[in-house]
Amino acid sequence: MTTMPQDRIGHYLSKNEKTLLECLVGHFGLTSEQGERLLTIGAVYQDRQRAKSDQALLPGQYVRVHLQPKRFPVERIDWRKAAVHHDEDFLVVNKPAGIPVHATLDNQLENILHQLQVAVGDSLYVTQRLDTEVSGLIVFAKTKEFQRQFNRLLAERKVAKRYRALVTSAPELGRHIHFMEPSARSPKKVSAETRLNWLECSLRVVNVRPSGCPIPAPCAFDVEIDLETGRTHQIRAQLSAMGCPIVGDTLYGSRTRYEVNGTPLPGIALFSASTSWSSPEGKEWSFALSPGWR
Repeated sequence: MTTMPQDRIGHYLSKNEKTLLECLVGHFGLTSEQGERLLTIGAVYQDRQRAKSDQALLPGQYVRVHLQPKRFPVERIDWRKAAVHHDEDFLVVNKPAGIPVHATLDNQLENILHQLQVAVGDSLYVTQRLDTEVSGLIVFAKTKEFQRQFNRLLAERKVAKRYRALVTSAPELGRHIHFMEPSARSPKKVSAETRLNWLECSLRVVNVRPSGCPIPAPCAFDVEIDLETGRTHQIRAQLSAMGCPIVGDTLYGSRTRYEVNGTPLPGIALFSASTSWSSPEGKEWSFALSPGWR
């Protein structure tokens, strides 16, 4: 079998009329099957727009190809069972760890949003995001109006979100505030001291108890956290800054493998355990689940 090129991203400026697939085969040395797969998965861009399929390539047009797109194990998930509540306006899902919420730069198919839309046959819209490594409850809108309403509730901090995490050092109970550097890079940098233009991160540790989960560490603690602000990687970065990195989260300093009874688990030991809100009509919605480690 022909192997893919080792370079992760390829670039090409067209000199002659051809098709994208002909470019992938002729310039990048791919087989037709490899080129078609990259087009299908959404790893090919023409003039900085994702190509939906093979199409004409004119002289002077620019092609960018993600030759080694990151793959995600969507085939192992029963996506219908992942949905824990169907409503006329929204869908509540138990997100599996290891799969992104929406399309990535090099993969438009292997994500929660696309897989759910195929499984349930409805258009869905993102309202929240969970890191790829994180599992648990997440809400998708079925209508643009619900998406708008829910986003407003989130902005006004009227959606209560509780998380559970496994850590090997117990954090102090109470409210914790840090400030995050406004950068797109990860890991995120946080400081306990306020800094100019850094973003406030606030969470509350509401419960800490010894965990009976047999992870490969001397002891573990099951921590319940109420998230007050919703910064990218916030819980991960704050717990790490407190000396309590999440089990399995090597990006933020964990040295403990995320496994139970010797069986590796996907992602990290951070779980979106409950979410609740009031609709504009005054109806109360509340959903809760337990993580895999219980």
